[in-house]
Amino acid sequence: MNILKYSKIAAFTCLAGIFAACQNDPLKDLTVEDSQVFITNHNESVDFQQFQTFSIVDSVQVYSNQGNTTSLTPNDVLFLNNVVQRMQDLGYQYVSPKDNPDLGLNVAQVRNTYLNVVSRPISPGYGGYWGGYGGYGYGYPSSYSYYQTQESYWILEMLDLKNPDTQNKKLNVVWNASIKGNGLFDGIDTQNIVQSVFDQSSYLKLK
Repeated sequence: MNILKYSKIAAFTCLAGIFAACQNDPLKDLTVEDSQVFITNHNESVDFQQFQTFSIVDSVQVYSNQGNTTSLTPNDVLFLNNVVQRMQDLGYQYVSPKDNPDLGLNVAQVRNTYLNVVSRPISPGYGGYWGGYGGYGYGYPSSYSYYQTQESYWILEMLDLKNPDTQNKKLNVVWNASIKGNGLFDGIDTQNIVQSVFDQSSYLKLK
C-alpha cells in the first residue's frame, strides 16, 4: 500500500473542507446595503431642463393586496423630507401644490402579503414488499403546509404638471423609481437610500 499517496489525498481533502468552510454564503452574508436595489426609468424624450419647480404629496400612499390607504409615520415624514431635500440639491424649487408646480412627486409603498400552499405527498413506502401485491402501489393522502411571504418596497413617481395631456386627461409620468431590499423602513439609512436613487438619475440635475 502506498501510505504517502493516501496521506496526500487525506491532507488535500482536509484543506478543501477548511477552504469551503471559510467561504461566504453569497445570500446569507449580504449586508443591508448590498441587498438594496434601485431601479429607475425616465422618458428619454423629456428635457428636464424645462422644469424649475416641484411639489410633493403630503402623505405616503400604501398599495396593498389587502387594500389601499395612506400613511404618515415618522419614517414616512423623514423619507418625504429627504426627497424634498434631494430635489432642491438638484436645483429645483419646492412650492405649494397651489402655486402651479412644474413637477409633482408621488411617494408610495407596496406592501403585499401572500399565503402560499405547498403539497407534500407522503412517500409510497419502503422496501417494496407489498408493492408487488397484485400490481398495486400504496395510496396515502397528501399533506399540505402553509407559509406566508411579504414584499415591501418604495415607489417614487415624477409627474409632468407643466405639460398635461389635455386631450386624454392624463398627467405623464416622466420618471419613476423602485427601491427594494432590506432596511428600507427602519429610518436608519433613509438619507443615503434617497440619495442613491437620485444619484443614478444624473439627467435630473438642472444646469
